[in-house]
Amino acid sequence: MGRRALIIGIESYPSVNDNSIDKSLPGTLDAAKAFRDWLTLKWDSENIVEADRQIIFCSEPSVPGGRPASLDDINQALLDLKAAGQDATEEFFFFFSGHGFSYVTATARADMLIASNYKSMELSGVSACLNLDKAVYWLRQSLGPGLQYYFVDACRNELAGKDIAAAALGLPNNPQTTGEATTFLMQSTAPAATAAADGKFSDELLAGLKGHSTAKTWDETDPDAMLVRYDTLRMYVRERMKNQRIYNKVEGEHGEADGIIARLKPAPSSTCEVHINGFTGPVSGFVETSGRRTGRRRTALSGQITQLRMKPDQYSVTVDVAGGRLRDNTRDVTLFDDEVLTFEIETASPSPVFPPASRTLSDIVVPGDISIELQEFATGKRKLFREDSKGAIPKGRYAATVRDKDDRVVKTDLVEVKAGQVVDVTDWSNSAPHVAIAARLPTSKGMVDFSESLGGPVSDPDLGIWLALLGGGRILAGSPRADFAKIATFPLHDFSTAAAGSSLLYVLAGFDDPRTSLDIGTCQVNGPPRWHAATQPGDLTGVRQLCLPLGAGPQLISFRIGQSRPYTIASLSSPNRATLVTLTLDEDGAMQVSQYLLPLGHLLGHLHPFVAQRIAGRNQLADVKLLAESMRAFRKRRDVWKSVPDRVLDDILYTKWIDPIASALVAYELIRRGRTEMLPEVVGNLSTYFPDLPDIAALTRLAHMRRVPYRAVPLFLDGLQAIEGVEDKLPLPAGSLDYTSPWTAWRGAPE
Repeated sequence: MGRRALIIGIESYPSVNDNSIDKSLPGTLDAAKAFRDWLTLKWDSENIVEADRQIIFCSEPSVPGGRPASLDDINQALLDLKAAGQDATEEFFFFFSGHGFSYVTATARADMLIASNYKSMELSGVSACLNLDKAVYWLRQSLGPGLQYYFVDACRNELAGKDIAAAALGLPNNPQTTGEATTFLMQSTAPAATAAADGKFSDELLAGLKGHSTAKTWDETDPDAMLVRYDTLRMYVRERMKNQRIYNKVEGEHGEADGIIARLKPAPSSTCEVHINGFTGPVSGFVETSGRRTGRRRTALSGQITQLRMKPDQYSVTVDVAGGRLRDNTRDVTLFDDEVLTFEIETASPSPVFPPASRTLSDIVVPGDISIELQEFATGKRKLFREDSKGAIPKGRYAATVRDKDDRVVKTDLVEVKAGQVVDVTDWSNSAPHVAIAARLPTSKGMVDFSESLGGPVSDPDLGIWLALLGGGRILAGSPRADFAKIATFPLHDFSTAAAGSSLLYVLAGFDDPRTSLDIGTCQVNGPPRWHAATQPGDLTGVRQLCLPLGAGPQLISFRIGQSRPYTIASLSSPNRATLVTLTLDEDGAMQVSQYLLPLGHLLGHLHPFVAQRIAGRNQLADVKLLAESMRAFRKRRDVWKSVPDRVLDDILYTKWIDPIASALVAYELIRRGRTEMLPEVVGNLSTYFPDLPDIAALTRLAHMRRVPYRAVPLFLDGLQAIEGVEDKLPLPAGSLDYTSPWTAWRGAPE
């Protein structure tokens, strides 16, 4: 497997003629060269032979051995990377330092990187701007199941669509792949913000990549090696960019801690100087260090200044001098850098000595049947906590992994534990919609009991899953094999009066700010949407709902939060079913949308007899929960096989499932993981029992089956890669596509 990189540094924009961007960005070329030098040394130290490595360096001004940095040059570099490394790239690095912006219109928003041939906003939107989201998506699918790292130092301030045109797809699709890469994206600034032109992000990034300070943690497999991981690097850069919030996103099978960027062996040491002040005569005595990883060490003082070489660890340092008493002679210190510890001679009667606060242990709150694993960065040690564990956890920085009872990853996070702090990484008590929903249900230790059919309370705090259970419970009410009694008490829409043949849209959204307004627009492919206001159901603060009748067939559903720009997804409505859409916001305020095509419980008898029989024999509410968990894994590009039990996947594969969208999701997941041998049977079943699903046209092509004619936009973004000339078939501009969504989605709405 090869190692590859595309490094872009644009210091000069010589053709700018409208003053829309600066012609010169000093330092960007040097940053790109420094990144190239670091990467070359890294691969040298790993004994990567020349035949297995490839670095393409694009810059303005160009350098010997490099290439220019126009958009054509960058696109050609991407094609060359694919030609050399398709399905055969273990590690890929992308580095960009130059101008950038967020493209915004009523129908688009995307991060764009500006190439060196940029002239003006009027002329250069299509010809000189690279869609970063599209490039990440394209490379993820092209280079195979490795690890890909993207580091981008560019502005993300908004430019209006009236001033600059959007770039289209630009690169050819090729659906053949042995699997999909995990991508790690770090940008120097948050959305809609400018990046400082002082080079600090690149400087701190390079220092972190080289293992400076806390950018590294211990290698659990080697007692004298340390690792620069993506999570430790991100935390290091974030701490040093205090005046500029960086942006981070990880998508794929692996988590942040799996991104092992560099290995340092032997583990580097730091110098700790112990200073003794206020002692008039010769200084003698001892300094004792006790490391949580490295153990105890006793060293004779060498005078007023004693130097110690110490490996990174959390230490307790105690100094005793002959013939005197030191004030506060024991210190707790996390040592990753050179440090000076100064001790003063006690001249008055000593005050009572209390244990230092930094040694106070913290309680770890673990609700219900989930587990939390904490790995300490300073020592590399891991500790697993289950229900009601009490922590022997000192203050420090930890990587937290939350898993459910089936050992499936619910969430990962970076946690800063303070002295005596109660750690609860699943806490939802400050979320208005969580609190409102939980108030109507039995709760215990942070768990919520939605239904007897779920086999116990739900410990997963994901609001999207809570909304899916509420919406699914109302839609499926009246069907056998599930208990909906608790959900029936909620002031939500009643579906029991829906007539046979009905096709409904049901939107459930949750917002931490209860003042948030939500409008929903619907249309069937052509024409402007018809807008409707979602409302708060009863006393469910922060929750919004809307139910609308729709004609059967492909739909475009648009969402507008407050006065923000709309967001549109491709969807489907079907007779005797309701399209359930859940909407929440992530920590950056971006929409997280899931959709389900669920049968109306009291109309099961009107479905295809084979499908109705399969559904009637299942625990439908448990199916909704598993489907919501699968949607989350798919959205984060995690391996769905690790999120859903094998028996359930078999049911989905062979159409024993309540939702055709789930079967399509599994088919695309087979393609993502290079497991295409089962595709023909899955696609064949979909074609037989759900012929109106737009994705069948894409899936028959990807499965190399007899092609079904294209009728409508696939629901899933991955389906677009199989459709020839797809740009001309889309109902909204290709430049508006959101490549960060699992759905075919646009940043905007039809006009």
